[in-house]
Amino acid sequence: MTAHPAPVPAEFVRFAVALEPGELAVGCVTGRVTDEDARWLAFLRRCDLGELGGRFAALAEADPEVWRQAAAEAGPEAGRVWAYLEGLRRGEPDAAGRQEFLVGRAADGRGMNWADSSALMGTDRPEEVDAAFERGEPLVGVAVIGLALTHPDADAILPRVARALEAPHEELRHQGVVALAHVARLHATVDDRCLELLRGLPPGTEAHDDILTFVPLRRLPWWLRGPGYAGRLRAFVRHPRTVLHRRAKR
Repeated sequence: MTAHPAPVPAEFVRFAVALEPGELAVGCVTGRVTDEDARWLAFLRRCDLGELGGRFAALAEADPEVWRQAAAEAGPEAGRVWAYLEGLRRGEPDAAGRQEFLVGRAADGRGMNWADSSALMGTDRPEEVDAAFERGEPLVGVAVIGLALTHPDADAILPRVARALEAPHEELRHQGVVALAHVARLHATVDDRCLELLRGLPPGTEAHDDILTFVPLRRLPWWLRGPGYAGRLRAFVRHPRTVLHRRAKR
């Protein structure tokens, strides 16, 4: 008897691909993802796509028969994404699969609803942001902030933050500053490129304050540590409990 692979965790799926409704239904019906995770992924995709996520919204609340029907309508081709995900989980990346199930869909704008700021605040795939920059999406800065709030890896977030910080448009630069502040607060880190770009901006921004508050001083350059103590004090006054909690974790 052939052993079926263990279900792919939803936290892995959400960052690796931009699922279509039929693909998710096939994954649920065939046991590639648990029922609970499938419903959660349907909810996340509904949030990603806003009004365009109606099919995902219906799946999230549907009974098993509806899931089986959706899987049958999708056909066997919809199962290929799960083979790709299983290989990816085993450490066997497939460039063609990544292009089809993630990069290509991001490039086409199919991964997110780019007309809805609320949906973009849940952006959790860096490739979506890269593609939005290339297309010149007006709300790409909102997606950068969403990525900073959602993605678990600061190393994946900061290059996109830097791209916003060096943009010619003032609003996009400010959104990059806000995103950088979130990274500092949530991950207690910053990279050299973002610091270089921040140095060229007026002092006293949200990013200045939160970097000084949450990133260890030994990691910061002298120009930021020196006059920025006033900003550190302001940040402490704004949210002392958060600051003390972060210091205790260090």
